[in-house]
Amino acid sequence: MRFSAQSLAVILCLSAQIGVAQNAPLSAIDWLDEKNAPADASERTDPDPIVETEIQVVPLEDISRNSVGLLPARVTGLPSHLWRESQSNALEALLNEFPAKHNPVIHSFLFNLLLTEADAPVEDQRTHAFLKARIRKLIDLGAVDAAYAMLERAAPLPPSLVPLLFELSLYDASIEPACDPVLALGPNYPDTAARIYCLARRGDWLTATLVLDATEALGEFTGRTAALLHIYLETETEDEIDANLPPNLRVSALDYRLYDAIGLPLTPDLLPRAFAVSDLSGDNGWRAQLIAAERLAQTGAIGDNRFLGIYSANAPSASGGVWDRVAAFQTFEIALQTNADVKAALDQAWSKFYATDLVRTFANIFAEDVVNAGLTTPAAMDVILMSNRYDTAPETNDFRTFVAHGIMPVTPPLPPMERAVYDAFLEPRIPFVVERMVAQGRLGEAILATLIQLDKGSAGDVRDLHESLSTLRLIGLEDLARRAAIYAISMAP
Repeated sequence: MRFSAQSLAVILCLSAQIGVAQNAPLSAIDWLDEKNAPADASERTDPDPIVETEIQVVPLEDISRNSVGLLPARVTGLPSHLWRESQSNALEALLNEFPAKHNPVIHSFLFNLLLTEADAPVEDQRTHAFLKARIRKLIDLGAVDAAYAMLERAAPLPPSLVPLLFELSLYDASIEPACDPVLALGPNYPDTAARIYCLARRGDWLTATLVLDATEALGEFTGRTAALLHIYLETETEDEIDANLPPNLRVSALDYRLYDAIGLPLTPDLLPRAFAVSDLSGDNGWRAQLIAAERLAQTGAIGDNRFLGIYSANAPSASGGVWDRVAAFQTFEIALQTNADVKAALDQAWSKFYATDLVRTFANIFAEDVVNAGLTTPAAMDVILMSNRYDTAPETNDFRTFVAHGIMPVTPPLPPMERAVYDAFLEPRIPFVVERMVAQGRLGEAILATLIQLDKGSAGDVRDLHESLSTLRLIGLEDLARRAAIYAISMAP
């Protein structure tokens, strides 16, 4: 093995601290959907005091703001010192390296990390760099509601966080644009286009036009941004040509709102994932709502129950693509309710979802029904094992069931992915760099690095799979290790 006895002692100590996470809800987004409000004041846990080597004067509101989260420790089981010993730039680099999708088991746990209440890095108390990085990653994953709620909890916001709040308020049409803090900063706000937009929303069209003309004269706007604002303000210098040009490759949230306001709405499914939230209301039709739900489910940014509600809302009126998945999904629902040919309906539905990024969403929704129906077909076994109820799967010769119950067979399996999992259970090996992070108390950083390595392992790198599963098990994340291993084996070519 590559880790020392001293490091192993540290790891086992940390394992005891986060072992409670095994009993926590497996989907942070589902938990938030059910609670609606994350936790009242009596349920929140105060961060542990920060130990510093020199005296620093930091406002208490900055400390609590940087430690803000939506999930209390009793839900995640993660310690409050999760990030404290790390550097914010190192954590930000790991979050930027994190893939946008792939293994949904990993993303499910990533939400726990991003949303948990925990002390920020000590050197980050004034800059809020890591809080910004967490919010940015939530936006990348499409978890706009959760990101917005995080910033609301951090109120009153310092000027450096107001642009993030304003941006988040523009993704979802059901949220009122956060213009008050923008206008409160006046000329000190870094984005003049946002000020102009907010002045107009407040009804001060004259000031908005004057600011637009002055800013445009100074050359601070591109032709398209100026054109959109002129049309929005209905000035005498409207530029229809620039406004009708194809949008920029990187459409901002404000551009998106402006295009919609002037009657030239952009299609969210061609934009980054965060824009999909605007279609969840169904105002743009059920198909747009379905596509948005699927995109957000790929990263776990929408709860399983909400996905179920959208998928079951209407009868499909066409065929192909999303309509075939909806039809098979609803047929299986009906079969469960009527005791019709459940086996055939499951086989049909599973064939539509198995090769997609929605496989785990489907499994989580129907696993309990499959167990209650007593189905023992290969499709039924797949559904149970790839769900949060994996540990209820009956013991068979399927290697995944050995993983589900944490007991390895006497004879090692031959497929490379299965052998890597087998070795992680019986011959654990931790990378030196991760071992050092854990020994230095940089637990959150070690977990992020391990999740990135696990994603690479799930894609086929057996060494990364072996080492990342070994690390997760030895720091107490046994449930995560088993679920990730089962998913990697199930989706292996």
